[in-house]
Amino acid sequence: MLHTLLVGPSGRGRAVWMDRLLDGLDPSLPLWGYRTPKEPPDPSGRSPIRLCPVGRSAGQGGPILLGWCRDRQSLPIPEAFERGARFIERAGPGGLLLLDELGPMESRSPRFCRAVLNALSGDTPILAWVRDLDTPFLAAVRSHPRARCFYPPPACDPALLETLSAFLTAQLAPGGRPL
Repeated sequence: MLHTLLVGPSGRGRAVWMDRLLDGLDPSLPLWGYRTPKEPPDPSGRSPIRLCPVGRSAGQGGPILLGWCRDRQSLPIPEAFERGARFIERAGPGGLLLLDELGPMESRSPRFCRAVLNALSGDTPILAWVRDLDTPFLAAVRSHPRARCFYPPPACDPALLETLSAFLTAQLAPGGRPL
């Protein structure tokens, strides 16, 4: 089994790609992990960045504030990633682990990095968006022997979406449980 990694910069349409891929799966497929939705800036111009648990991870607590983004600069809360690692560590078999975005802020949390790398060595299929930045953690994720990297364009290309859907489905439990 190979994990499905979508690789690209911020602003590449991550949410659209992830939503379209998830829409093609059986809705009863167990889902773990998190999303990082884009949020509007507060009055000071800072946009909050949160890990929002999905599926079965939602029973492990609510959203976790990871920090803020202002003028394309991140202001992380490193200890927040330590708490967020549980959304990855508690993923079970027979489902899909969703890691909505892996970027440079995570590199400051040894537990979070360890959780991601352990999950890549595990048997629960992963769908992740990985930023194309050159940090040791992100390079280790992209070069993991059980990862397959795809580089989607900004617009959701139907042919690539079909290829990605077929690949992801093939990595899931026998039969892939597609719709």
